[in-house]
Amino acid sequence: MKRNSLTIISALMLLICFTQCKNDNEELLHNIVLYNQPLSTIQKYTKGKWKLEYIYGGISVHKSISTHNSYMTINSDYIIMGDDSRGIVVNSPITWVKTDIGSNNFTYLLTYQSSPEYDFIYQIKNDTLVVRDYNLSDGYDYYYTKY
Repeated sequence: MKRNSLTIISALMLLICFTQCKNDNEELLHNIVLYNQPLSTIQKYTKGKWKLEYIYGGISVHKSISTHNSYMTINSDYIIMGDDSRGIVVNSPITWVKTDIGSNNFTYLLTYQSSPEYDFIYQIKNDTLVVRDYNLSDGYDYYYTKY
């Protein structure tokens, strides 16, 4: 009797494990360094809608909290950025430029028509996408969460 119960419980647990559905976002929300990945990997992990949470860095190293619900939508080769106070401020194709960022480390810099500056996708840590200014001496890091 105990053996039958144990067998049934084990079979049910295996069935539950194999039939769990995985949300598309769940597989993308984990820790991964992206700056040293192929462009297709960077595009895969950054595709979607992102909400700016805060900005950190600069010469005086400070943290600025986003107060106007700034957002960014990336779709492989296209970017839309905006916020609640100004509306859409960027609506442009992305130009990806492969660049040596020092010590023979290559990454893809992201730029768009209205920006003379370059950024690069640094990493996803837990649920947070980190985008860095290419200006390494006093640049900012932008912290986004997916929504």
